[in-house]
Amino acid sequence: MKKTSVLFVLAMFLIFSSVAVAQDEEDKWRNFEVSMHVGLTMPSNIDWYDTLAAKNGMNFGGAGGYYFSEKLCFGVYFNYTQMSPEEVSSFDISDQKYKMYDIGLYGKYVFTGESNFEPYIKLTAGANFAKYATWVGAAKSRLREISYDPAFSGAGYLGLSYYTSDYGAIFLEVGYHMDMLKNTAAEYDNRTYLFPDDIKYIELKAGVVVFFGPE
Repeated sequence: MKKTSVLFVLAMFLIFSSVAVAQDEEDKWRNFEVSMHVGLTMPSNIDWYDTLAAKNGMNFGGAGGYYFSEKLCFGVYFNYTQMSPEEVSSFDISDQKYKMYDIGLYGKYVFTGESNFEPYIKLTAGANFAKYATWVGAAKSRLREISYDPAFSGAGYLGLSYYTSDYGAIFLEVGYHMDMLKNTAAEYDNRTYLFPDDIKYIELKAGVVVFFGPE
């Protein structure tokens, strides 16, 4: 794991832990949350692999967390992202995809109030398992989906929940996501391929969340 990724994880947990200590005397009306989402993924890199740029794609996933105080939640998440490469006139690449399986931890700080609207910030840190359309072969004349070694994944989000019931809400969040895939390796047909760069993309997610109270 890169030094910067370690610092990112430490900073995330130090920030949220300090807030938790300051608020551990607050009464909680919820203990757990479980959420599901779907969304849009928009790459901010122009060319990801050998001039094959990525189109906008989709994502979906779920998460579950525990509230250590009224405003602070830690949990685990899973997110799947899929995008298609830009068209290449001399090749049929309709069946080739960029796929990312992301699993890890999140910390969420909620700005509580009297309104049904509840803004929050969220940080995630985890591992990304990428399966990417890559030019393979001695002349790099074939495009194949191959799996790369796992890499650190980190993201930050701004979100807004709207309560539809006492223990249920819908939410919308936007975030910036980075997967540190540069120089991760993949093996295919007795050859080793190195991913050329880190991946950066913007995510827009919408979903539902259910809360579970103390009793």
